[in-house]
Amino acid sequence: MVGIVLVVVLLIQTRPEPELQQLELPPLQVSVVEAALSDVQPSVLVGGFLQPMQQARLQFQVSGRLQQRLVEPGQPVKQDAKLLRLEEDDYKDLMVEAKARLQLEQAVIKRDRSLLQLSERNTALQQDEVDRQEKLGTDSLTSKAARDSARQRLIQLQAEEAQLRHSVDSAKARLTSLEAAARRAERNWQRTTLRAPFAGMVNKVMPKLGDDVAAKDVVVELLDLRQMEFYAETDRTIVRQLVLGQTIQLTVEGRVHDAVIVALQQHPDQDTYTYALRARFENPGLMSGAAVEARLLLPALERVVVVPVSALVHDDGQIYLFVVDDKLLQRRVVELGPRQDDKQVILSGVDAGEQVVSRGGASLSDGMPVQY
Repeated sequence: MVGIVLVVVLLIQTRPEPELQQLELPPLQVSVVEAALSDVQPSVLVGGFLQPMQQARLQFQVSGRLQQRLVEPGQPVKQDAKLLRLEEDDYKDLMVEAKARLQLEQAVIKRDRSLLQLSERNTALQQDEVDRQEKLGTDSLTSKAARDSARQRLIQLQAEEAQLRHSVDSAKARLTSLEAAARRAERNWQRTTLRAPFAGMVNKVMPKLGDDVAAKDVVVELLDLRQMEFYAETDRTIVRQLVLGQTIQLTVEGRVHDAVIVALQQHPDQDTYTYALRARFENPGLMSGAAVEARLLLPALERVVVVPVSALVHDDGQIYLFVVDDKLLQRRVVELGPRQDDKQVILSGVDAGEQVVSRGGASLSDGMPVQY
């Protein structure tokens, strides 16, 4: 028995090892598409929001106590409609006082002009008297005294005439100053009533009745909702391909509206380094602040190389795709142009007619054998 066991162990230890057979895996199956020349109308989607065509934060230009609050938030108003009113008595009295000073000065000027005419005649008569006394001679003491008296009277009349002439000559300047003061007082009286600079919708009313309101405090926010504006911020490459007056399509609450670009910022915001654009359209009843998606059409391209967007692989700041050459994969770094729907324009890296892996490139590697 021992001999039999030893023979079995010996046979097991000396048996030949089986030969390993290397199995070859079949090439990976991939989907390919030909890089083609095509005419492309590129577009981009940009997110933004709606804002009123006009919005004003209204202020009083004078201070006072609020006497009447004539509107409330949500109320539509016409242009020049009354919104708020301050107590006006003090401003009205100042206006009446300024106009009274103006009327008094006008009467004084009218009087001085009449007196000047009389003074000129008196001065001329006195000059004749002085001339007559000069002709009488200086022989007698009486004639000398009369001559001196006539001269003194002439000097006095000339001084009065000069004073009246100065008053008349400066009348225009005094009237101008008083008229300006009267107009300013009247404007301040009118400013006690705040009016709408345009037709719109009241959005906010800040002060309450009896509140003391300082000049330049914002008291009413007014919106012009007849037209709405789409506002968005984007990058330089997009803005430089747009033009004022261009029509764009906005999607708001599931509906599409055509809008016209009215503003394109030419210098970026210093904080965000983005460029703002605004587009305007007639308001069909939308509210400010609604989120909007805009489709911006860029300049059309003719006969450019395009591939499916799904063929692109983004990795560590690089963009590449795979080209099948003689059943082997080649990794190609590409430069992208604009995009149209599911088509991507390729500026360099792939030529028209080459076979490009259409999807799943992230799991592939350079030099891998494939079939399609």
